Amino acid sequence: MYKMHFIDSLPIYLIAGLILGSILLVFEFGYRLARIFLADKLNKAISPMTGGLGGLLAFILAITFSMAAGKNDARKQLVLDEANAVGTAVLRTDFLPEPYKKDSKLLLISYINERLISKEEKKRVLKSSQSEDRVNLLIANSVILHEKLWRNAVSAYNVEQNQIIKLYIESLNQVIDIHTERVNKSLQSRIPISIWFSLILLTFLTMVLTGVQVGSQSEARMLIAALPFALAFTLVLTLIIELDRPNRSILSVSQQPLIDLQRSLSPQMSVSNQQDRQ
Repeated sequence: MYKMHFIDSLPIYLIAGLILGSILLVFEFGYRLARIFLADKLNKAISPMTGGLGGLLAFILAITFSMAAGKNDARKQLVLDEANAVGTAVLRTDFLPEPYKKDSKLLLISYINERLISKEEKKRVLKSSQSEDRVNLLIANSVILHEKLWRNAVSAYNVEQNQIIKLYIESLNQVIDIHTERVNKSLQSRIPISIWFSLILLTFLTMVLTGVQVGSQSEARMLIAALPFALAFTLVLTLIIELDRPNRSILSVSQQPLIDLQRSLSPQMSVSNQQDRQ
């Protein structure tokens, strides 16, 4: 089941602003701290530590970004895998006896439509106050369709126990498995809180020491240099958060393979509806 995190409800631009403001605030804290103590002694002691912490922070950022990007790639691949699995299942329904053939095909098309909610609707669902219930309802609807499809497949196999129907059952089983993977990797599989804690702590310490180093070297804050430095870290952290969240504002996983499948099945449904009317 989907459980909404607090950060999921915040706009990505607000998150970026909060990160930038926090980094600049911590930098200012380090700068003011340096002005209290002796500048020369502090600069000699702090310089190697700042460089070491900066390297460690860059390493952790690289690992975290790699995790988020890897999960994003896996989500894209799962969309393609699901489209292929559903498409194969739809083709193999032609070997089912009636009425299971038509019922199964209609259920699979309904399943595709259920998966392809519009971007606007998805954003509205994920940002609403009852987003957990609505997302879980969408997942439950997909599970109900799975159960109906499985009952149809079992009934068809009981009528004609042959190898071709077994192939359809294998395709249907793959559709169900991929659904489980998509739910897990899109909604439940998140970057562990321990990694976020380490990343925040290292960022805090690095920015404090950077502010101390700047304050020990000069009375001016050198915002021209500090601001791009803070913006760079803000950009990377915001991108990692965006990749890790299910409700993307900027980077979204394309559903084009499922859209193409839906369009390819539309003519079949039109022919089927015309036959029913006749």
